[in-house]
Amino acid sequence: MKIGYIMQEGGPDVRQRPLTGPANHVLKVYQELHSLGHTMRLLARYDGSIWKSEDLETFEQVDTPRMDSGLRRLLERLVRGAQSRLRLPYVNFFESQRFAEACCRAMSDRDLLYERMGWMGLGARIAARRLELPHVLEANNGDFITELEKLGVAPKGFQRWLAIMLMRSVARGADHVIATGEGHRKRFIDWHRVNPTKVTTVENGSDIMDLLEREQLRAFDETPASDRRITVLFVGAFEPWQGISTLLAAFSQVITRDSSIHLVLVGSGTQWAQINQNISDLGLQEYVELTGQLDIPQVAQRLAQADIGVAPYCGWMEYSGLKLFDYKSAGLAIVASGEGGQPATIEHGVTGWIVPPCEEQPLVEAIIKLAVDCDLRRRLGRSARAEAEKSHSWKHTAYQLSEVFEHVVRA
Repeated sequence: MKIGYIMQEGGPDVRQRPLTGPANHVLKVYQELHSLGHTMRLLARYDGSIWKSEDLETFEQVDTPRMDSGLRRLLERLVRGAQSRLRLPYVNFFESQRFAEACCRAMSDRDLLYERMGWMGLGARIAARRLELPHVLEANNGDFITELEKLGVAPKGFQRWLAIMLMRSVARGADHVIATGEGHRKRFIDWHRVNPTKVTTVENGSDIMDLLEREQLRAFDETPASDRRITVLFVGAFEPWQGISTLLAAFSQVITRDSSIHLVLVGSGTQWAQINQNISDLGLQEYVELTGQLDIPQVAQRLAQADIGVAPYCGWMEYSGLKLFDYKSAGLAIVASGEGGQPATIEHGVTGWIVPPCEEQPLVEAIIKLAVDCDLRRRLGRSARAEAEKSHSWKHTAYQLSEVFEHVVRA
């Protein structure tokens, strides 16, 4: 099958190293679909220009002459000028029309367009209609507004209503939707009011499966636990919904009961400065290490040196995520926020330990429990690794995506 992988707005930049988690997701999905025999081509908007690539190594700019010359260009300038002067609402019209033209020029030979859904990105949907191609959305977010509100940049008033209506038109017009977690799936269905039968959950994979063997993992190490300190690890974006502030507050209580426990925070994000301040205010400089953004092999090394992985999501619709699959692949004993059957990928007391979201004390008790109980820690870690070996490779993710694509094309 010939697949066009589309990213119009807010798509992660696969050209930059080290790769962010979302960019690594794009890279791995792309590579694994290719390894299954699909012919892949990426079309993405980066730095104000539109680029295509076959191998995600070399990129060629795609021109849009119909939109960039003549009367259409003149009309765009007039409308943008009026919009700026009169403060009219923004609909991303010209950007989407330009991206649609690029899609039609670069993707006319494809069998299917697979779009990583972006904020107010209409171009791929327009192009799919013009080319009469199936359009599948990859929804890594349930509604976008929730994330924008958490970041403090959500639109208001009529602009908010208009943006939501545009996003819903894209969601409802797609032939199928891939959600990366069950929480995102439920939120997407409820928020966009789409038919549940056309939304499928396909979980992320983990690179760690290919980078770490069992003998490298602490869960399979028979060295007495008293011979080393316990390391608690967080990997992810430093964003409000990740619950890092709650984790730090809980950890300040943990060290009053066992000062030998060490916390490592891997990642970066908009809350970097606030987290640094929290560490200072709580007097945790001696007990918490901030590594910054690391590449995947470096993350794997950190995972191999850890005992407990934490995912303290707070105020978010989805309690699953790439970090859980990385933790499971590394054989960590996992402490994860959850409620209402989430996260579906963790079974409490079997492959991890689930605690209520946004609450410090249950998080404290869970970390202490796993830190002092070596047998429980190893049992959870080994069970998590065994399950990851069956279900959490990127190849497994690509197989599931391929099945959905084949079904959509046949339909």
